Amino acid sequence: MSASPKVWSKFSAKRKDGSVLKLRIMDMPRVPSVQEKVLDLLMKYFVTEEHTILAAGVADSEEAMQEMTAMQNYMLTMESMHIVICCSDTEDDQIGDIMGCSMMMFTKKGDPKLEVEFRTKELKKLMEIVTNGFGESYDEMKVFDLDLCLYARGISVHPKYRGLGIAQEFLRTRRLICKEFGIPITGAWMTAIGTQKAAERDGWETVCELQHADLEKKFNVKYAKDPPSTKFMIARIEL
Repeated sequence: MSASPKVWSKFSAKRKDGSVLKLRIMDMPRVPSVQEKVLDLLMKYFVTEEHTILAAGVADSEEAMQEMTAMQNYMLTMESMHIVICCSDTEDDQIGDIMGCSMMMFTKKGDPKLEVEFRTKELKKLMEIVTNGFGESYDEMKVFDLDLCLYARGISVHPKYRGLGIAQEFLRTRRLICKEFGIPITGAWMTAIGTQKAAERDGWETVCELQHADLEKKFNVKYAKDPPSTKFMIARIEL
């Protein structure tokens, strides 16, 4: 929804070797060269690590990965998507390595549901879990009667840059975006220990929790041992 690549945050992070990185969180420029880098990050590190995608078997199927690539590429071009990236804060404002990205989607009350037909059994299973597991368990738009909602579509940080507080800065930036658009509540299904802990440090509250053992029985899938559950966490925004 943002017309220009706004910079939301500038911060420094100290690496284990003592070096300091100057970073910025900004809207993803909608240009092919940057979108290709973000797509590469998502497919290498989000799709192959996110617990529910793994449980559905997407990463084990070449055909499913091809279908997922097409879906992620399409999402990067959707006008309703608000995508922010983390990169080096250089004086010339050039975008080099994409260190991480946060995918979000604006939805207005009354908008028709996005209908997507998948051909692979793995993507169909993933949508079954997302729709009948997560979607039926909690929806902040309904619970808080929101006119505009900013739905989470995933956070990914490149392994080289983990442990620098980038995920937490993405969550803080999300608060800023919600404040700008007048959204009092924002939430997300946190499926990884790292994002759950980052959200806790940023003051997010757990309002719904699904045990992976229960999801395994309901959808006939297998989750990794850790974490034991997926949490729906919310942040309250001071408007």
